[in-house]
Amino acid sequence: MRAVMFQGKKTMKLAEIEKPVTGKNGVVVKVKYCGICGSDIHRFIDGEDGLEGTVLGHETVGVVEEVGENVTGQKVGDRVAIGPAGACQEQCYYCRTGRPNLCLHGFPRTLGIGPKTQGGFSEYILAKYPARQLINIPDAVSMEDAVLFDIFATAYHGYRRSHMCSGSAAVVVGAGAIGLSMIQVLKAAGAGKIIALEMELGKQKIAKECGADFACSPLNEDLIVDKVKEMTDGRGADVAFECAGNPAAVGMAVRLVRPGAQVILVGSGKQPLESINEDEMILKELDMKGSFCYDEEEIRLVLQMMERGLFHTKGMISRYISLEQTPEAMEELAKTSAPIRYVIKPE
Repeated sequence: MRAVMFQGKKTMKLAEIEKPVTGKNGVVVKVKYCGICGSDIHRFIDGEDGLEGTVLGHETVGVVEEVGENVTGQKVGDRVAIGPAGACQEQCYYCRTGRPNLCLHGFPRTLGIGPKTQGGFSEYILAKYPARQLINIPDAVSMEDAVLFDIFATAYHGYRRSHMCSGSAAVVVGAGAIGLSMIQVLKAAGAGKIIALEMELGKQKIAKECGADFACSPLNEDLIVDKVKEMTDGRGADVAFECAGNPAAVGMAVRLVRPGAQVILVGSGKQPLESINEDEMILKELDMKGSFCYDEEEIRLVLQMMERGLFHTKGMISRYISLEQTPEAMEELAKTSAPIRYVIKPE
């Protein structure tokens, strides 16, 4: 079968590899769509020891093609989202205490993320832990919407890490794929006001379509501070969700919230947070939390919300590409942040 394999820093190649087999306990899924995540792009740009030979792609949806003889709960023809490996069979501390997204074994076992795994930049994929890894897609949810499960579940987990409640005022810094998803999750949760900060004019427009009450560039700091105060009776936002993954965005989030508020870090970045004013954190007595990934139940909840029509997905997929186009598309995405999501369609 065809697959796009990572071969080294800024090098990917279309290759022929063996189609996976179920064995007794696995499920082979025919890939219908796989999103290209920002983390895929970062790994493409930076490289990573041990990543050579890995088939990337973890935002995968498809149709069950073969089922191992010991597998229950899945049948040929089921439409499924392929999530992380889920709670580990070793029952590590985090899985025992109800936080499987922090599983000690989860990262290396997640298809398309763990080194030498075979992810969704391919025609077929093998789920080795189908009971925890495969989430059935409701009949009313299209595959084109379902492929966005990863970004919505990431946003939803960030929302659950906050003290956000109905009527709260929120700032979302960064209106890329995660930020646009966050805006919609907050809207569905009954947010009172949602302010979105985004550099790209096109994404500002989509942020408003997704439910933001106000959207502008983070470069206009005086305007933003005045606008947030105006919209919150002079207090500042109750919660800020940093979805851009850069230090400047975190500093902005800290400046825009009220005393006693929360800042939730959802975007990922490797740079140190030099933009945070420690005095401001202390004088405002702010809570800051990280938010990592999601669990299988959050995928189910997001798909149910899609089924109920709570999410606006128009415009969130910027382009569909073939496997053959993927290496070139990765080079393109390494140079620009303008697109929201490129999605691979193997057929």
